[in-house]
Amino acid sequence: MRSAGLLALRMSAGLLFAAHGFPKLFGGAGRSVSPRVQQYLGQGFAGAMERGGQSNFTASLTRMGVPAPRQMALVVGLTEFVGGLCLLTGFATRLSAAALAVNMVVAIKLAHWKQGLIGAASGYMYALSMLGGMLAIAGSGAGALSLDHRVGGWLARRRRSELAGADIPPQT
Repeated sequence: MRSAGLLALRMSAGLLFAAHGFPKLFGGAGRSVSPRVQQYLGQGFAGAMERGGQSNFTASLTRMGVPAPRQMALVVGLTEFVGGLCLLTGFATRLSAAALAVNMVVAIKLAHWKQGLIGAASGYMYALSMLGGMLAIAGSGAGALSLDHRVGGWLARRRRSELAGADIPPQT
């Protein structure tokens, strides 16, 4: 049951983070989405694609006073998009969740705090809930239904077989 709960949390958070980071990396003026994508991800995603992109996100970070805004725009976009994909697959899950948790702390402080928990435009309620989810995943791990579990099991079996083989003298 625990692994199923972690899977549900990873799937929902991973999808949201990947969808949130994608426009920051690949959006920009003239970048539209297909009607089918818009049907599933909504008008907001289509707008984010049009307003997104590295240069537009860099400008937003510059207005917020973020140091090295161009580099940070890339770091944030990659953290959200790649981190979301890692959550979906359950690969490098603890590391991804920790990076996404830091991302949420910074987002709350810089972009959402002034609006309050439930702001008229965008308070920090959503980012706080995502922070809580990322802390839970970083602390618990991905669970049995993940690539981390599969790869970890394979590495453990390999390590055990190598250790068992170390006690056997070489054949002559």
